[in-house]
Amino acid sequence: MFKLDSPFMNFLNKVCDIMILNFLVLFCSIPIFTIGASVTAGYYIAYKMVRNEESYITKGFFKAFKENFKQSTIIWLIMMVVGLLLYGDFKIILNESMEIGNWMKIAVITVTVVVGLGAVFIFPVQARFTNTVKNTIKNGFLMALSHLPSAFVCLISLVIPFVLLYFLPQIAPAILLLAVGLLIYLKAMLYLKIFKKYEERGEETAESEASEDSSQAEDADSGIFAVSDSMEKETENK
Repeated sequence: MFKLDSPFMNFLNKVCDIMILNFLVLFCSIPIFTIGASVTAGYYIAYKMVRNEESYITKGFFKAFKENFKQSTIIWLIMMVVGLLLYGDFKIILNESMEIGNWMKIAVITVTVVVGLGAVFIFPVQARFTNTVKNTIKNGFLMALSHLPSAFVCLISLVIPFVLLYFLPQIAPAILLLAVGLLIYLKAMLYLKIFKKYEERGEETAESEASEDSSQAEDADSGIFAVSDSMEKETENK
């Protein structure tokens, strides 16, 4: 018999939580246009799971889903439009009947990679910080540029379930039950480490701004990354 607080039981509880998270994210993504809000809520819960703060996963998920629905949906729709434009560009450069210069192909591929790197940070940032749509997108790309190795890892991780499914189709049930939730949970660990220094810096900035001019602080965008200039300077200095 295993004790309720044994490492094995804790592991099983964590697996069950990930399966529940996996189901919630997939179920709430079915209408397609809700994918942004669903992924954001998934990261919100995953952050709590990593810190062992979660209590009611389903309740917390739908609370985060509702609170982030409008902004996350706007961001997701913008990303869909950009994705469709890039898809159209790829259709053009792959059309053998049209003569397309190599520079055009390189440009499209480069833009696609940059967009993908920024995209993997946008919803994690949305789930962690309060900000405007513009600054959330802007800061997602700034963080990707500041942490390129992590951004590449997160981007590549998106294709892992498909690769496993292609070579090991027999594990399809496990992929369906765990893949999305597990990826969000594992990447949440990485994002929290990256966000930590920005959160600490944001607290220091908030205190200094409040002491200098409290009225200006009230009018400014809320959130750790409301002012992106400091992140731009940091990226330029690297």
